[in-house]
Amino acid sequence: MFKKILALAGITLLGSSVLNLHAAPSEIYLLRHAEKLKSADKDPMLSPCGLAQAKAMAQLIPSALQRIYHSGYKRTQLTAQQVALTQTNTKLKSYDANDLSALAAKILQQDDTVLVVGHSNTTPELIHLLSQLPAPQIREQDYGVVYQLKQSEQGYKLFSFAIQQPTICTPSST
Repeated sequence: MFKKILALAGITLLGSSVLNLHAAPSEIYLLRHAEKLKSADKDPMLSPCGLAQAKAMAQLIPSALQRIYHSGYKRTQLTAQQVALTQTNTKLKSYDANDLSALAAKILQQDDTVLVVGHSNTTPELIHLLSQLPAPQIREQDYGVVYQLKQSEQGYKLFSFAIQQPTICTPSST
């Protein structure tokens, strides 16, 4: 009888260890980079409006982030840096925008709250890969929305929060 109890306790401990290895973040934040400079350059910097947008989006992320992922483009790096300035002990990491499945798998194996700064085409796809929810539509002119995937008993739920566009972003009416 003692051997059966010991074996059952061992199986229970092993089972709980396996479950802990596959923890997923309770919150994942995703956003498209802020407005870029209008340029023929394939890798433009943020515009002054974009810099203000990035700072405003940083204020919409209340949780302490452990990691901020960004693609290799300057506009995602600069947006990520603005968010990182509002965080403590946050690591910036680059990801391959052509391999979103690998990034999704990596994120789902973590239990830390993370942010992914992407593009109008990669952010919706990544939301779908992480949550199996329908991907939101992001148009080329859409800037300033923070998406939050929040874990629930039924899986992830998607929330979105839009910044009030900074005054520098509104065209003057003169």
